[in-house]
Amino acid sequence: MSSELVAILEKESAAEAERVLAEARAKAEQIAAEARRAAQEQLEAARARVDSERKAALARASSAAQVRASALVLQAKDRAISEVFSRAEAELARLQQDKTRYAGVLRALIREASAGLSGRIVVEVHPDDRDLARQAVRELGLDAEAATADDVRGGARVVTADRRFVVENTLASRIERVKPVLTSEVAALLWGH
Repeated sequence: MSSELVAILEKESAAEAERVLAEARAKAEQIAAEARRAAQEQLEAARARVDSERKAALARASSAAQVRASALVLQAKDRAISEVFSRAEAELARLQQDKTRYAGVLRALIREASAGLSGRIVVEVHPDDRDLARQAVRELGLDAEAATADDVRGGARVVTADRRFVVENTLASRIERVKPVLTSEVAALLWGH
C-alpha cells in the first residue's frame, strides 16, 4: 500500500506542481503583457514628446528664418532706397555743372529763401556760383550782397544783415527735408506698398 500511496502522492504532487507552474506561467505572461503595454505606452509617450519637441524646434527655426528673411528684405529695400537718393544727388550734381540750367534753379532757390525776409540780406553761395548769384540778385531786384561760403553747395544760404535769421535752401538740404516723405513714396513706387 505504501507504493500505491507513494504513487498517489507523486501523482497529486505532480498535478499540484503542474497547477503551480501553470499559475506561474499565467502570472509571468500577465506580468510580461503588462510590461509590454507599459513599455509601449512609454514608447508612445516618448515618441509624442520627441515629435512635439521636433515640431517646436521646427517652429522656432522657421520663425528665426522668417525674422532673418524679413531683416534681409528690409536691408535690401533700404539699400535700394539709398541708391535712389544717391542717383538723385548725382543728377543734382550734374545739374550744377550745366550752368545754363543751374542759373534758373539757383535763382529760384534764392527767391524762395529770401521770400520772408525784409531789409538787407546776404546771399551766401559756393565760390563757383558767385557770378550766378550776383546775376540772380540783380534779376530778382533784391537788396542783397552775394558772398561766398565754402560749405554751401548747390544752392544758397540767405542771411539777414544782423544774422538773426538764416535760411538754408540748397538742393541737398531740400532733399534731406523731404526724404522722410519721399522714402515712403519711393518704396510705394518700387514695391507697390
